[in-house]
Amino acid sequence: MAEEHRIKLAMGQMLVDGGQPQENLARSVKMIAQAGRQSCQIVVLPECLDLGWAHPAARELAVEVPGPTSEVLCRAAAEAGLYVVAGLTERACGRIYNAAVLIDPSGRVLLKHRKINLLDIERSFYSTGDHLGMCETDCGIIGVNICADNFPESICRSVLYLRPGPVI
Repeated sequence: MAEEHRIKLAMGQMLVDGGQPQENLARSVKMIAQAGRQSCQIVVLPECLDLGWAHPAARELAVEVPGPTSEVLCRAAAEAGLYVVAGLTERACGRIYNAAVLIDPSGRVLLKHRKINLLDIERSFYSTGDHLGMCETDCGIIGVNICADNFPESICRSVLYLRPGPVI
């Protein structure tokens, strides 16, 4: 019989104020610290926690990932000593993505995902991602996706792109 492996996971449900990255990041850092104090190994934070989902501020305020926004979360992950999954608004190559990162307990970005299954309401804000990824951690193999990427038709369409390792 396989050895049982338990993981304590925190769901960081928090207020996200549209277009207010500093306030949202401050709340995220508090959530990460609280999860660390509660001996969690992983904390999962909201989609687009920095600027708000499909908020018009994305056009002006989105930044590179890794970059200044993810660095705040990386420091918080290292201080709390846990994995962080966080949704961010990414600017890359003249495009904006609804992205998510997996950060390890040392504060290093292990994985970045760009949302694949965009809903109609968000298509005017974000470009479409093109792959799924996963990586091995001491908690097991972790993959990251975002919201509507969990719809069965999205997973079937996206599995063609599944590949291990970091995509940063």
